[in-house]
Amino acid sequence: MLGLSLGKLIFLAVVIAVVWYGFRYAGRVEAIRRSAREEIARRRSDSRPSAARVEDLVKCSRCGTFVAASGAAKCGKPDCPLG
Repeated sequence: MLGLSLGKLIFLAVVIAVVWYGFRYAGRVEAIRRSAREEIARRRSDSRPSAARVEDLVKCSRCGTFVAASGAAKCGKPDCPLG
Protein backbone atom coordinates (compact mmCIF):
# COMPACT_ATOMS: atom_id res chain seq x y z
CA MET A 1 0.00 0.00 0.00
CA LEU A 2 1.12 3.53 -0.68
CA GLY A 3 1.84 5.35 2.48
CA LEU A 4 1.98 9.11 2.32
CA SER A 5 4.35 10.39 4.90
CA LEU A 6 5.51 13.94 5.49
CA GLY A 7 8.99 13.09 4.23
CA LYS A 8 7.66 11.76 0.92
CA LEU A 9 5.48 14.84 0.39
CA ILE A 10 8.41 17.18 1.08
CA PHE A 11 10.63 15.19 -1.30
CA LEU A 12 7.95 15.34 -4.00
CA ALA A 13 7.59 19.11 -3.55
CA VAL A 14 11.38 19.54 -3.81
CA VAL A 15 11.53 17.47 -7.02
CA ILE A 16 8.67 19.45 -8.57
CA ALA A 17 10.34 22.77 -7.59
CA VAL A 18 13.70 21.67 -9.04
CA VAL A 19 12.07 20.66 -12.34
CA TRP A 20 10.00 23.87 -12.47
CA TYR A 21 12.95 26.17 -11.81
CA GLY A 22 15.13 24.13 -14.16
CA PHE A 23 12.75 24.73 -17.05
CA ARG A 24 12.54 28.43 -16.20
CA TYR A 25 16.33 28.69 -16.12
CA ALA A 26 16.67 26.85 -19.44
CA GLY A 27 14.12 29.20 -21.03
CA ARG A 28 15.96 32.25 -19.71
CA VAL A 29 19.30 30.96 -21.03
CA GLU A 30 17.74 30.33 -24.46
CA ALA A 31 16.27 33.85 -24.54
CA ILE A 32 19.68 35.34 -23.71
CA ARG A 33 21.34 33.26 -26.44
CA ARG A 34 18.70 34.30 -28.98
CA SER A 35 19.15 37.94 -28.04
CA ALA A 36 22.93 37.66 -28.36
CA ARG A 37 22.62 36.01 -31.79
CA GLU A 38 20.30 38.78 -32.99
CA GLU A 39 22.68 41.44 -31.68
CA ILE A 40 25.65 39.82 -33.45
CA ALA A 41 23.68 39.57 -36.70
CA ARG A 42 22.63 43.22 -36.40
CA ARG A 43 26.21 44.35 -35.79
CA ARG A 44 27.47 42.32 -38.73
CA SER A 45 24.88 43.79 -41.07
CA ASP A 46 25.69 47.32 -39.85
CA SER A 47 29.44 46.90 -40.32
CA ARG A 48 29.27 45.47 -43.84
CA PRO A 49 29.82 47.98 -46.60
CA SER A 50 26.87 48.34 -48.89
CA ALA A 51 27.13 46.43 -52.14
CA ALA A 52 25.73 49.22 -54.28
CA ARG A 53 27.97 52.22 -54.93
CA VAL A 54 26.37 55.53 -55.83
CA GLU A 55 27.93 57.63 -58.57
CA ASP A 56 27.01 60.91 -60.17
CA LEU A 57 25.89 60.80 -63.78
CA VAL A 58 26.72 63.24 -66.55
CA LYS A 59 24.34 63.90 -69.41
CA CYS A 60 25.76 64.02 -72.93
CA SER A 61 24.77 67.35 -74.48
CA ARG A 62 24.50 65.82 -77.95
CA CYS A 63 22.57 62.58 -77.52
CA GLY A 64 21.10 62.96 -74.00
CA THR A 65 22.39 59.67 -72.57
CA PHE A 66 23.71 59.54 -69.02
CA VAL A 67 27.11 58.06 -68.20
CA ALA A 68 29.07 57.78 -64.92
CA ALA A 69 31.04 60.96 -64.25
CA SER A 70 34.17 59.08 -63.17
CA GLY A 71 34.36 56.99 -66.31
CA ALA A 72 32.72 59.24 -68.87
CA ALA A 73 33.43 57.83 -72.31
CA LYS A 74 32.26 58.68 -75.76
CA CYS A 75 28.84 57.46 -76.69
CA GLY A 76 29.98 56.53 -80.18
CA LYS A 77 28.73 59.56 -82.07
CA PRO A 78 31.39 61.60 -83.85
CA ASP A 79 30.49 64.90 -82.19
CA CYS A 80 30.27 63.54 -78.58
CA PRO A 81 31.92 65.96 -76.11
CA LEU A 82 32.54 63.28 -73.47
CA GLY A 83 35.74 61.28 -73.18
